[in-house]
Amino acid sequence: METTSRLLERQGYHGTGLNQIVRESGAPRGSLYYYFPEGKEALVAAAIAEQGDRMRRFASTILSEIEDAVEAVDRVVERLIEFFSVSEHCGGAPLAAVALETSASSTRLRTTCADAYKGLIDAFAQKLTQAGYPLQQAQALATTVVASIEGAVILSRTQQSTSPMEQVRAALRTLLTQARAERQG
Repeated sequence: METTSRLLERQGYHGTGLNQIVRESGAPRGSLYYYFPEGKEALVAAAIAEQGDRMRRFASTILSEIEDAVEAVDRVVERLIEFFSVSEHCGGAPLAAVALETSASSTRLRTTCADAYKGLIDAFAQKLTQAGYPLQQAQALATTVVASIEGAVILSRTQQSTSPMEQVRAALRTLLTQARAERQG
């Protein structure tokens, strides 16, 4: 699963083959078909679901460690920038490649990606709601956070620079601070 996730993030769905997954993971080919008799799509769906859960837990852990919602979201983005930097500008968007490639051709993968994104959005929305943002506003802001991060990662990967991620980090901090100030009146 880890090998599948890593290859999908670097090469996308169509660029990643079962032979490469078997070769790089060292897993016996028979095990692959035993656990995933439906083939590549089933394996990718399981890898995406696991990666989505991992991303949600990553964000939730950081969000729970810091009381202030603005600071907590900022710290999540900061940690993503750190990870992106050490991954040689190749990491940070484990769902994006599959979501973009398969959303029109595979209902299973589209819904698996949608569920993974929903879990991540819910983690941010929960933190914002706990901080006193009204539910609808928290949901909208959480969607903006996740969409901004995903877009920034794509831009950062193409530019081979953390600059877009750093700009989004500053913009999200401003957005959340302004929304809090408006709420507090």
